[in-house]
Amino acid sequence: MSLAATSTGSDDRPRSAAAGIDALRPFDGRATAAAAATKRVLLGRLHTEDAASAVARRLRTAIGLGVLANGEKLPREIDLARQLGVTAFSLREALGTLRAEGLIVTRVGKNGGSYVAHTPVGDAVVGEELLRWSATELRDLGDWRAALTTYAAWLAARRDPVVTADRLLACAAELAAATGAAEGRRAMGRFHVELSAGAQSMRLTRAELVAHEEFDWLVQVLLRGPVHRRVIAGKMRMVADAVRSGDPAQSWAAGQMMVSCVVTELLRTRLQLIALQYAKTRDDDLLGDGDPAAEIRTVFERVVGQLDEMGRDVAAAFDQPLGRQPLSAQLLGAEVARSVLPRMSQLDDLVYGLGFMAEVGVVPDAQYWLEWWQRAADGTFDRDFRHELDPSRDDFYEYGSKGYMARPRETGEPTAMGPYIDHGGVDDYLVTVSMPVQHDGSFVGIMAADIRVADLERVLSPWLARANGIGVVLNAERRVLVSNSVRFEVGDVVPPEADPGLTEVGCFGWLIGRTADAP
Repeated sequence: MSLAATSTGSDDRPRSAAAGIDALRPFDGRATAAAAATKRVLLGRLHTEDAASAVARRLRTAIGLGVLANGEKLPREIDLARQLGVTAFSLREALGTLRAEGLIVTRVGKNGGSYVAHTPVGDAVVGEELLRWSATELRDLGDWRAALTTYAAWLAARRDPVVTADRLLACAAELAAATGAAEGRRAMGRFHVELSAGAQSMRLTRAELVAHEEFDWLVQVLLRGPVHRRVIAGKMRMVADAVRSGDPAQSWAAGQMMVSCVVTELLRTRLQLIALQYAKTRDDDLLGDGDPAAEIRTVFERVVGQLDEMGRDVAAAFDQPLGRQPLSAQLLGAEVARSVLPRMSQLDDLVYGLGFMAEVGVVPDAQYWLEWWQRAADGTFDRDFRHELDPSRDDFYEYGSKGYMARPRETGEPTAMGPYIDHGGVDDYLVTVSMPVQHDGSFVGIMAADIRVADLERVLSPWLARANGIGVVLNAERRVLVSNSVRFEVGDVVPPEADPGLTEVGCFGWLIGRTADAP
């Protein structure tokens, strides 16, 4: 079935790289006041219900940043528990977690106690974690990191420009001189801590530490090679120079450029990892130098064909031959299940949710009626009972006016709606493909399938990863479906003047583009 029917530069001051790293190295034996304050924050009172996990996370961050150096003895348990505001039991549980991770060792005897035994997180572990993030989640984390960095730079330029700039330059020099990913990650983490210290905001410093726990350690996957280390160190110098100038706006912009660079490279690295992982499940070299538009058409023609077959069987339930009981919700449910269940094993792997939605009022004993299945973790489908169909309820699911129902009703053609976030359901971006179901020329509902944008991205990851510049797929409204660039993020509307060389995909009015521009 055919579906054819979107500069600030660095002045490379010599004293920054040489004298700076010797005289101003953060967190060494000659610790700065900012480093001391940071240590107090790290070992300050916690505010959380899960105290043991919070303690482990806080100490893990302190070790990762080098605030607690390799071989350093931790305070006595009774003193550390009091500093952190937790019970001795919670502290011991956290220390047990860190011992299991190889981050501390506990000795007995005259010099007994817990000591830091830093074991760098392996690149493979970071890569596996990066694969677990969707592009949307990574973008959200990047937005958070950008908000913290830009505002910290803005405040530092106003409150402590010269001293903060010197410390930032020392961190940049340390990153440029690093010989490994773990060493580079610590330099980056210290850079952010020094920046927030220069902002002179304790709350901002605490937020920076949380960002390091949740986001910054992923950057280690970029810092394996010297090229990325030099590039990011250059962005850090740009921030330092902007802060030194005392210009808050320039400092904000420099911070944004640095974070944008890091997030873009993380997105590209993630796509490369996905492409390698996905290639292992395929006998052919998917998309290699082939046609991604053809791959998109093939995938969605297959899905629409499956929906069409099931829809034809469901339409038969609306027949009422002599002697048969009148149509009811119960009878329709049985017919839909009879049509859908035998075909579930044949569904395309991209299909995440599937079902039939009846036209409003077409089922005599149920004004709104649907049957829906959702793919479980093991790949099978389970009935989904989360949709509230009682119009008197506040959480009523009014599907009758949704685009995936309205468009097939109006056009009689299959349609694809999205990307949109399925709040309260998948809580991620979806595309819903819907096929009109008709009986005796009348519209009686739709067969529909949900496809996660993250899974569509997985299919297109080889093409996105190999693109030298920007690769992007847009829907008919020119909203981004998948992309390899922070310039074009999922859900963004791409105006015509920013047209990245678009051509038609050949289904649903979608567009595909690729340029030689830097992503």
